[in-house]
Amino acid sequence: MLISLSSCFLYAQSLVKRPVSALPIIGICPGLSIHFRSPEPIRYVDISSKSITGDLPLKNLVRIKINNDSVLRFSQLSPSLGIVTIVGQTFMAQYRLQGTSVPFSEQNSADIEILPDAMVAINPQKYTISTPELTSHAMDMLKNRKIKPIIKTNALGITAKLNQVFSLGELIFLDLSFENSTLINYDIDELKFSIEDKKIQRATNQQSFDIPLVWSLYAPEGFKKTFRNIYVIDKLSFDRAKLLKVTMSEKQLSARTVTLNINYGDLLGADTF
Repeated sequence: MLISLSSCFLYAQSLVKRPVSALPIIGICPGLSIHFRSPEPIRYVDISSKSITGDLPLKNLVRIKINNDSVLRFSQLSPSLGIVTIVGQTFMAQYRLQGTSVPFSEQNSADIEILPDAMVAINPQKYTISTPELTSHAMDMLKNRKIKPIIKTNALGITAKLNQVFSLGELIFLDLSFENSTLINYDIDELKFSIEDKKIQRATNQQSFDIPLVWSLYAPEGFKKTFRNIYVIDKLSFDRAKLLKVTMSEKQLSARTVTLNINYGDLLGADTF
């Protein structure tokens, strides 16, 4: 019996709770919207009251307002309008909503920046690095301009280079640049990563596995002379009989394609941030 009571006591001590009364209060009035600005893309939003409606006009912006049905009977509503929960890549923030009848009172807010003191850290299942962090590290890589490429290849007047490889947590950062020595602009249709066999014995035996892109600093676009970008993929391992192939294809009918073959040893030599 004593052991059982001790176990319950230890469990109670380890249970960390945040009371509703500790949440910041946000005033909301009929006819006005509130925008929550997040420092990173929003993954999930929960609004506990049916009197409140919301949407995501941008990936890092939540908009809420009192819905039309509730506006008509606002005088009958409880001042407490529930809790809004906003979950980003690495945090959760919660706010208590309180109805007010004066549109331009000091209690009401037009927009709210989600600041660190309102955040609770979470552990996402897959990624623990926020978009601002990814951008910061990618920009640091771009600042290094005098680089001897690790690998380069040329096809149909297009040169592809692997400039740098960095790792951070479970992610790999690839610094790729492309040069066009022709007079025809190159409009990127697709840039694909895949694991391929180094030697093809028979076409039926060739194995190819596409590698999803986690993030890139810039969206694919056309370029006249040069294009440089940072691409992020999950950490991966493969045997020496295979390689990581980067394939860039063109939108035009000519469909100029250039491929860059990266050996596993080149990834093992990655620097760390």
